[in-house]
Amino acid sequence: MLRRILAALCAALCMMGTLAGALAGGADEYRIEVDIANQITTVYRCSDGAVARQMICSTGLDDTTPRGTFHLQKSRAADRSEWYFIGKYQCFVKYPTRIQGSILFHSLPYADDDMSALDPEAAALLGQKASHGCVRLRWQDAKWIARNCPDGTETRIFTGATDEQALRKLLLKRGFSVDNGMSYERFTASIQPEGTEGLGRGDTGDEVKALQGQLQRLGFYGGAVTGEYDRATTLAVMRYQSARGFSPTGFATRPVLRRIMAEE
Repeated sequence: MLRRILAALCAALCMMGTLAGALAGGADEYRIEVDIANQITTVYRCSDGAVARQMICSTGLDDTTPRGTFHLQKSRAADRSEWYFIGKYQCFVKYPTRIQGSILFHSLPYADDDMSALDPEAAALLGQKASHGCVRLRWQDAKWIARNCPDGTETRIFTGATDEQALRKLLLKRGFSVDNGMSYERFTASIQPEGTEGLGRGDTGDEVKALQGQLQRLGFYGGAVTGEYDRATTLAVMRYQSARGFSPTGFATRPVLRRIMAEE
């Protein structure tokens, strides 16, 4: 019920944003929110308030990222291009989308217009305040915004009041996109519950390989044994949990893991 209320509220806010967006550039498909407290950027679909994409980000040090409601704009020919040189800081970024003035959505910085020249320090700080005011993203997320959120798209930047540490941990491993075929509810269902141990979305390694192999042998998993706890693994765990009377969260707690690995 609460989820429906929040979705309805977001849809209403999007409707209001559509009117303002029409004045700014006619964009009404998506609405963007940047939560500075949690370093999370979320794109909502205006038609129904659903989350279309959610990603970890890095905003500005010393409160240099402005708060407020803006509408995406284009003031330079190179905006939204694959590579963009920021002369003031002598670095390249990918897929810049202008929020206001010199404040952009863009990728992590690079020393050159080459994928191998990623700034390792900036990459290590993703999810923390680290920029000069822009909103840094993984390049895939910056590209998605540049390609899907046209000029006029409403963008709200605010200081969130709710601590979203569990969601942050998940987004640091892997962002959410509706393009991947998984609902947002299923994506967030695989968040590691506070105070529990186990395997969940974004985990990798030999233990995940063993889990995939066993689920495959039991007939719940049809994918490749990759060692990556991805969408297919999450759905396989959910199928197993449903079949064995567990709550189908997609997160494999230690009791669930022991039960899976013990089955003949």
